[in-house]
This record gives sequence, structure tokens and C-alpha cells, in this order.
Amino acid sequence: MRSTLVPSRIRNLDLPPFDPLNRRAAELRAAGRRVISLGQAVPFFAPPPSALAAARAALDTPEVHRYATDPGLPSLRTLLAERLAETTRADAAADDLVITAGGNHAFALALTTLVDPGSEVILPAPYFTNHQMMVVALGATAIEAPVGDRTTFAVRWSDLEPHVTPRTKAIVLCNPSNPTGAPVEAQEGSRIVREAAGRDVVVISDETYMQFVYDGAHWSAASVAHWRRNVVVIGTFSKSFGMMGWRVGYMLADASVCEQAIKVQDAMIICAPVVSQMAAEAAVRESWGYAASFHGELRRRRRVLADGLADISRLRWTPTRGGLFAFVHVEGCTDSTRLSHELIERAYLVTIPGASFGSSGEGSLRLSYGYADADDLTEATQRLARFFRSA
Repeated sequence: MRSTLVPSRIRNLDLPPFDPLNRRAAELRAAGRRVISLGQAVPFFAPPPSALAAARAALDTPEVHRYATDPGLPSLRTLLAERLAETTRADAAADDLVITAGGNHAFALALTTLVDPGSEVILPAPYFTNHQMMVVALGATAIEAPVGDRTTFAVRWSDLEPHVTPRTKAIVLCNPSNPTGAPVEAQEGSRIVREAAGRDVVVISDETYMQFVYDGAHWSAASVAHWRRNVVVIGTFSKSFGMMGWRVGYMLADASVCEQAIKVQDAMIICAPVVSQMAAEAAVRESWGYAASFHGELRRRRRVLADGLADISRLRWTPTRGGLFAFVHVEGCTDSTRLSHELIERAYLVTIPGASFGSSGEGSLRLSYGYADADDLTEATQRLARFFRSA
């Protein structure tokens, strides 16, 4: 089939550089090089024992080999609603939840249900690459709204308001942010939700890293009074429970929105993987605070990375309160993609170019401290120091 038969909105999409960089890393490792990856946006821990035990037990039940109901297992949705109400003050019920095949699918489900082709979707930038890709793939227009505070990367309504037009259908928050790790602060987030509601604009809040806020509490968009009017929350068990390959997440929205989204869900996948839902239910029931038990180690890794970067004059980073990332400004860099390729070839380091996260991310690199251990982070910063001394 000719590629020209594929619509231009798909052909014009750019794949993120993650896979090419990882493939090159694999080639270098096969050649005997010790490559350190700071590109993985994942935690280092495996799923909790409760999830693994539930998955093993599920294999002996006939239900695991059949379709679940489209919105997901009722027991998982009921339990998850209770947990969200307890920990984020989200006034949620089971009918406000659709279980999805991961967070990216939940985002695609929300967009497909709520956004028309030709509408505008505002993305505070630097943005999560897959958010922009899905907006464009749907036929909507992604509007980049650069965050004004380039130190803490805190999103404010004043960053977004100039970009709101009569064609604006949605604002996407990533809280905490991938790539910056910056959480949305409660006062400003509540204002964004209220201002958007007054303009009939949906706020889609991707809270994938909600369990990775190290200083202070996580604020959820669903904690705002009357959130059902215009808020959709995207969540996933991938990061909080180390279940990336299990592909299970959720969309939280008013029951009337979920009722419509189920039509799209049925057309896309029917239901999320049943064995993954059963494992996730056990984790939600028995191990909800699992990620928090690793916060001490993640803080230690963050400090090791911060101390190492502080000694490199061309690099500037102020640690943020959440996520697994350092979004590091590189003085004098105008081509972060080229820089990332130079780093893998000359320093054997996998980094992610800031330009992958929008034009306002150019001149920066995303470094993850979620997967590399402290020794690797120390070695990585030493390699960065040598690289920039010779650059």
C-alpha cells in the first residue's frame, strides 16, 4: 500500500527519539560499551507482591480468559473510586471511571470522546510528547503554551489565558509534569479549572505521576468543587505499581461522559486486559502506598544527580517537587537532538532532547533518575563533565 494513502495528519507526525536512541544504546552495548540510560521515564521497582500473587491466582479462573465489561471490572472501579476519594479528595464513584489499557489509551479515549477535529487543545510546554501526538492524530490543533517560570516550571493560568480562543476545546495538564517533574500547585490549578469551566473548556489532567510528589501533597483536578462540569483525570498503574508492561490505567470523568466514552472504548479495545485489571485491583486494595516506600531512595538519587550537575558550568537545573526527571538547561545549546546523539556516541549516555517536548523545550535535556541507580548517576555526571569540558 502506498504511504500517500495515509492521511497527512498521520504522515506529518514525528516519532519521539526514544526508540532510535534506545536501539543505538543496544548496539553499543552489544559492541562492549557500558551505556548508561538516563532516558527511561520509569521507576526502578517491580510490581508489588500483591499484584503478582493476584495475577498468578487469576490464571486459574475462567473469568480471566473472557472479556470484562467495557468500563472495567466493577470491583476494581468501586475500590479505585474509594481510594481516590480518600487520598485526593476526589468525589468519585464507580460509574465515573473507565479502566483503560494504560494512561496513553485513557488520554486517547478522553480526546476522542470530547474533542472534535479542528478544535484547539492547549498544551502547557514543555509538554508530554504523546499528548501532542494524539491531539494531532485526532485532527485537532495542538497549541503550545510555554510556561513562563523556567526555574520551577509551575503552570499558571496567566501562561494559558493568552492562548484561549473560541476554538479552544481543552487544556491539558500533566501533573506532575513529564518532562519537568513540576507539580501543579493547588491554588493555580483550581483557578485553571474554574476559568476553563467559565469558558466551556475541558481540563484533561494527566496524573500519571501522582504518587511521585516528594515535598508536599499531590493536588488533583478532581478535588475542585463541581469538577464533573469540565474535568477529566487520566491515571495509570504503570508507574505507581511498576506495571508498565501490564497496560492498565483509567479515565475519571462524570458518569455521563464515561457513558459516551464506553462506545469508543468498545470500538477500540472492548476492555482492558482482564489479568492486568485483577492484578491492579489487588495492588489498589493492599499496596496503594507502594510507590511512597521508595521515595527515600528516589530523593537520594535526585540529590546525587543534582550535586553532580551543579559542578558542570554549562548545565542548570533546579530540582522540582515530583516526577522522575531533571529538565536541564544547557547553556548555548540550540540543537538538543544533535546533542543527545553526540552524548550517546561520545559519552555512552542516553538522554532525551528537550525539543521532543515542544519548541520551548529546545536547549534542554531530560535526564531521568527513576531507573539509574546512584552509582550510575554519579558516573553519568562525571561523563557529562568530561563531555562538556571537551566540547
